[in-house]
Amino acid sequence: MSATTGKPTTKSNTLKFNDGATQFRQRLITSLLSHRPLLLRNIRPDDIYAPGLREYEASFLRLLDRMTNGTKIEINATGTQLRFKPGVLLGGEIEHVCPVGDHEHNRESNSNDDGGTIAKRSAGWYLEGIFPLARPDG
Repeated sequence: MSATTGKPTTKSNTLKFNDGATQFRQRLITSLLSHRPLLLRNIRPDDIYAPGLREYEASFLRLLDRMTNGTKIEINATGTQLRFKPGVLLGGEIEHVCPVGDHEHNRESNSNDDGGTIAKRSAGWYLEGIFPLARPDG
């Protein structure tokens, strides 16, 4: 990936991004819908206290895993690199427990995407992420 353009490297079929968790949900959904593997690198590597994926991001990965058959998810030991190989999207009902919390009492020392310190995401954050997977006819 070019550090200045933010465009994915596409020598192979794999979508590769070196800018961490930027547009995390959108990149995962694009990978799933295009049936192309995804590689995310440098996921908060400079965070001394908690590098890598956050709990809500790991939960979103578990949600996608439940919604698909054959998805392979590999996360390195520090959580700073993610390989996502999409499976086949399943229909039907699934159940997923989102680690949601109120914004006043669940805080951590690390910043979220908006510069705040919210440790968890609302249920809407998960729904917004999977909305592109909804059937157009209802």
